[in-house]
Amino acid sequence: MTERDCLEYCYSRGYDWNENGVELYSVLDRVSCWACRNKNLRELKNMYLRLPDYWQKLKDIQALLPDPMKGNGKSVFDLERRFNAEREQKS
Repeated sequence: MTERDCLEYCYSRGYDWNENGVELYSVLDRVSCWACRNKNLRELKNMYLRLPDYWQKLKDIQALLPDPMKGNGKSVFDLERRFNAEREQKS
């Protein structure tokens, strides 16, 4: 079975991954690794936009780490400024 098959099987049995009205698999590729440095920018932006509690936890973690989450110039705080700017450009 593929990963998608497994997810569909779980959905058909009544399991879902909702967090405060957000279907997690609609905004994240993997939900169990939400704080992983391998998260892609789409997932991180979705966390910033739709999962503020998760985003705050990422900021709390980043504040304790010496290295930026996604590499030089891409700390959680840098990404937040970037996502804010992108949001402002669209309005």
